[in-house]
Amino acid sequence: KLSYEIMDDAAQAFLKSKIMDNIHKYYYLIAFGGYMLEAAELARNAVSDEIKAEVMLKGGKCAIPADKLKLVKTFTQFMEENASLRDLIETGKGNLQWERDIPPAALSNLESLAAKDFKGNMGQIIHDIYQTAHVMFCDMPQGDHKKRAKYRFASKTMMRLLPANTRTAVESLIESKKMTLDLYEILSRRRQG
Repeated sequence: KLSYEIMDDAAQAFLKSKIMDNIHKYYYLIAFGGYMLEAAELARNAVSDEIKAEVMLKGGKCAIPADKLKLVKTFTQFMEENASLRDLIETGKGNLQWERDIPPAALSNLESLAAKDFKGNMGQIIHDIYQTAHVMFCDMPQGDHKKRAKYRFASKTMMRLLPANTRTAVESLIESKKMTLDLYEILSRRRQG
């Protein structure tokens, strides 16, 4: 999570796709484990009693050689029978939280200041954004990573608070790559507009 918070947007998009891919693979690995537990039981039950008698251990368990075990169904068939497992991974992908939530009281305060007089309250808004960031990122050690995470948070929060017409203009400039999601660029655009 630390790496994600300090990266720029392009790197975040790349990391997000890698994380999603790894979660997807890990989920299927867990599903495959469930399949193997079921398949092992079915394979043991499919072995004839004569073979089981030949390989019976003293404790009552069977040590059936692997070449005598046959899988009753494939993993694909298992997944088709348990289609809800596929749905579970697809719906779960969208429920991941990538960024920290702004505390509701802090967000409400910032929105209130911006709605009253955005330009007149600019100093207080910036102060409160950084105060909120300080609290939100208190779990991170001091240093460049923490500064970068707080600065990205401040930039994104300022975008969220911009008046609608300014936000639209800034978003189009960011999309056209004429500016970046940078607090100082956003503030300078606000002063111009």
